[in-house]
Amino acid sequence: MSQEKPRRPEQEPIKYGDVFNVSGELSFQPIGQRDAAIMQSAEDKTLGHAPKHGAASLMNSAAQKNEDAGFVDDDIATNIARKEGVSVSQTYDSGKRVITETLGGQVLGKFVEDANGAKEIAGRLRKNK
Repeated sequence: MSQEKPRRPEQEPIKYGDVFNVSGELSFQPIGQRDAAIMQSAEDKTLGHAPKHGAASLMNSAAQKNEDAGFVDDDIATNIARKEGVSVSQTYDSGKRVITETLGGQVLGKFVEDANGAKEIAGRLRKNK
């Protein structure tokens, strides 16, 4: 008999705190398509593409589920995304590229890419959610 993780009740939207290790007001905000699009635009602008396991990809997936369940409209954006914005930055440390993605000043994900292009996620994703 396999043990499965308890399924999330379909009675409420997926929030940032369910997916990312964030705190405060952001953790209680439902993830919407507009925020995902804003993050994807920032990834495209900084990196030239949207990483497969980047914040925008995770946000888009959660936002689609929220929209399909009728919790959010496709044009919803959090006040945090509108007022405080999103950012994607990259720095280099010991020959590795470090990519940091933030929303409202809180880190959603951090990725390290070595010289061979191999990636490791050092992000702040929620565990067991």
